[in-house]
Amino acid sequence: MSEQPLVSICIPVYNGEKFIKETLDCAINQSYQNIEIIITDNCSTDSTPDIIKSINDSRITYYKNESNIGAFANMNKVLGLANGKYVKLLCADDIIYKYCIKEQVSVFENPDFTNIVLVCSNKDVINQDGKKVMTRKFPGKKGYLNGINALRKSIHYGTNIIGEPASVLFKKEILEVSGAFNDDNTFMMDLDLWSRMLLLGDLFVIDKVLYGFRISSSSLSSNMGMGQIKLFNKFADKLYNDKRFKISNIDKLRGKLMALAMGIARNLVYLFN
Repeated sequence: MSEQPLVSICIPVYNGEKFIKETLDCAINQSYQNIEIIITDNCSTDSTPDIIKSINDSRITYYKNESNIGAFANMNKVLGLANGKYVKLLCADDIIYKYCIKEQVSVFENPDFTNIVLVCSNKDVINQDGKKVMTRKFPGKKGYLNGINALRKSIHYGTNIIGEPASVLFKKEILEVSGAFNDDNTFMMDLDLWSRMLLLGDLFVIDKVLYGFRISSSSLSSNMGMGQIKLFNKFADKLYNDKRFKISNIDKLRGKLMALAMGIARNLVYLFN
């Protein structure tokens, strides 16, 4: 294990009693063992602290904030506490599968892929009971992708095809350059961060399902409804106006049309699950 680089699994939580045990179990039971698990509890008022403290694993470090600092600040706080060479942000209701960390670290440690800054994968969408609703795959070519081209492809599809935080493993040193989460566009917060990272290097897509993204009545995404489309359009305009991303007017218009279609489909999934 001493030869494996340290990976930080960072878990921000607030009132997560329903799922935090399952989320922690999936982190603890990774086949890749050289991990630290950092939890920042944003002043939970339910049984979350008791559940966390009942789990005996020396790799877990638990912090409870003195006051509720908001979701974005709590995510950035837990990332700032990471000591690992590589970092994964794991939301307190999502899960990663047993070989997720091992598979993603192996890409980073491959000497043929020196310019990789993000590694992502396919995903299962799961409901409140952990039942698989569907599997979502990264569209088109997998493997090594130019960072800007990968981001442009995400705009084309009108959604975040790279994935939620549980999808991605990234280098701690890249986070220190790109900056952390920005709270000016809630729905696009993850793709906004990935975009800043992909200005600094490339993406690798593992063609395997390595995590489960949970949809529930209390999730941030499900409560946004069709407002997600407006937020995607705002993000597309932002990238279009930043010439570093090389987004054309056609790219932007295509993305907005796709965002409308994806928004309708997404909300139907939330409605019936």
